[in-house]
Parts: sequence; structure tokens; C-alpha cells
Amino acid sequence: MENEFYYVYILLCEDGSYYTGVTNNLKERFIKHSKGKGAKYTKTHKPIKFLSAWRVENISIALKIEHYIKKQDKKTKTMFIENKRLLKKYFLKENSELNKISVISVSNMNS
Repeated sequence: MENEFYYVYILLCEDGSYYTGVTNNLKERFIKHSKGKGAKYTKTHKPIKFLSAWRVENISIALKIEHYIKKQDKKTKTMFIENKRLLKKYFLKENSELNKISVISVSNMNS
């Protein structure tokens, strides 16, 4: 059965860089990234763990959020990681449809 939600996530990579992506299954996506599959970036920048994830009700909004995060500098991304609710606040300044985003815990995803 397909997951009804999508997740926008930020991974920490071994070199200290961040990778942002979208999935409907966080655990499976992390496994793919760890095996070097699915994204060119994570083939050369091995992921260590999830830093943050946001649950979104549809793929269209998830992709807009992913694009928004990828445009930000590392300092801003770090701010979103440290205070997950700030992403919604900042994104809403440019997009009104973010009211369908939820903050989720990713602590159990890092195994």
C-alpha cells in the first residue's frame, strides 16, 4: 500500500554537506542513499543520518518545499534543522499552500 504522505528531508553527509530530497518512505530512501542509489549527490557524498524531515500531504507541495530548501544557503538550512517550524514560516512568505506541512521526529530513522 502506498504511503499517503510525502516527506521532505535533509541528510547530513560524511563531508559535512547537506542533501535535501523527497520520498514517501524515509527508511527505504535512506537505505537507497546509503547504497549509492537514487541520487548522484549521495553516491559521492555518503549520507550519515537524517537531520530533519517534514511530512507533506501531496507531492506537488513536497517538491516545491524541496526546491525552496535547495535554494537556501547552509546557514539557513541549519536554521530550519534546528527549528523545524521556521521552514513553514519562511516558506509561507513565498507560497501560501504550506499549511499542509507537519513537523515530524526523525530520531528513530537514524539506525
